[in-house]
Amino acid sequence: MVYQDTLQLAQQGKGAYEIGNLVAGLIKKSGINTGTCQLYIHSSTASLLIGDTTDETTQSETASFMAQLAPSNDNFENKINRNMEAVPEEMRYALAQPSLSIPVKNTRPGIGVWQGIFLWENSAQAADCKLTITVTGE
Repeated sequence: MVYQDTLQLAQQGKGAYEIGNLVAGLIKKSGINTGTCQLYIHSSTASLLIGDTTDETTQSETASFMAQLAPSNDNFENKINRNMEAVPEEMRYALAQPSLSIPVKNTRPGIGVWQGIFLWENSAQAADCKLTITVTGE
């Protein structure tokens, strides 16, 4: 069996936002007990991550770490290509991708107790974006 839905997500701005409850609700709605859940964010500035939910500072520390690895282009003068507006920010996709796959077990996300699913928005000028969820299994 296959279930698929695409949601329109409101603009959030720069930061990490837990979407685990949203994903859990859609998996339950799918009626699939055992299988795989594939998430895809339709955005060039957002990524999907699995992260720790026990410590609230994890989200801000992750954002700070990524900002150091791939700093904002505000002071970036030596652009590779003039048509690319945010070269360093786009390099973050080498670390965090727009898709994520997780197991489904007992009609729930099969992730760890202290793990959460996060949408990480890289841009302060974020626009609305879509999230497609595909659940396959039985």
